[in-house]
Amino acid sequence: MRLDNREGGLMWRAVLSIVAVFGWLVFLVLWLFFLASGFLLAQNLAVFILSLLIVVALLLVTWVTWTLRFPRPVPPQGPGYMPYPVRSRIRSGIGGLSAIAWLTFLVIWLFFYAGDFTFYENLGIFLASVLVVAGVNWTISMFTH
Repeated sequence: MRLDNREGGLMWRAVLSIVAVFGWLVFLVLWLFFLASGFLLAQNLAVFILSLLIVVALLLVTWVTWTLRFPRPVPPQGPGYMPYPVRSRIRSGIGGLSAIAWLTFLVIWLFFYAGDFTFYENLGIFLASVLVVAGVNWTISMFTH
């Protein structure tokens, strides 16, 4: 079977998705049973978020390459409907990148710095980071409107 045709490409992507999610769950179980007790709660949360980011990145790359290679045909637009604007794609891309950057910040903060602060201080950092990301995304949406 050739893997460069549509069915073969779909098959290996589906198998990779199942294996990735199953492997992630096995990793979490092994981590929780054997390694988690040596780390703080914040560090364990950082490991969880980082492992989730890795699996999501793997699945995104897998399925985005599928949609780029085999795009769904776009039906003709009816009267009164505008085509999907390029600026909305840019806004979506920047929104996705800002979410990845925010989660990366949270992983670094939780693993290296959160243990030195109280719960309320960590909650303040979390809320401040949410406000920064929301403000950046709002500003970008205003300029790409």
